[in-house]
Amino acid sequence: MKSSELIAKLSPLAPDTEVIGGLWNGHVDTYTVLNRFEVFQFEEVCNDFFGTPGAFDNELLKIRSEKVAYIGSMFEELDEKVIGDRRITWRLGHVLRQHRSEEWKKERVYKMVKEFLENS
Repeated sequence: MKSSELIAKLSPLAPDTEVIGGLWNGHVDTYTVLNRFEVFQFEEVCNDFFGTPGAFDNELLKIRSEKVAYIGSMFEELDEKVIGDRRITWRLGHVLRQHRSEEWKKERVYKMVKEFLENS
């Protein structure tokens, strides 16, 4: 979305209208307040899209503007459940990328998932 499109969508609203966004809260998809705004040079962030292929990377790489605006929520940085979920996901991926036997991987993944569920 271009900033002009965002401005056009927001301009009919009262200036004190809250803006919310979507988020995974560790349990379900839900809503969150948007309380973070950053402006970056696109070249500062475009390298973040490589090596972590995701569904939207191809769209992000089509960006041609010099600057990009980021609107997000600090919830993901402050909620311990979300931080824990990210950590377990990273650890699982790390185990699966190891050059070890399938049996070793199965045992490690089982232990990690069991530990995660016990602590949830």
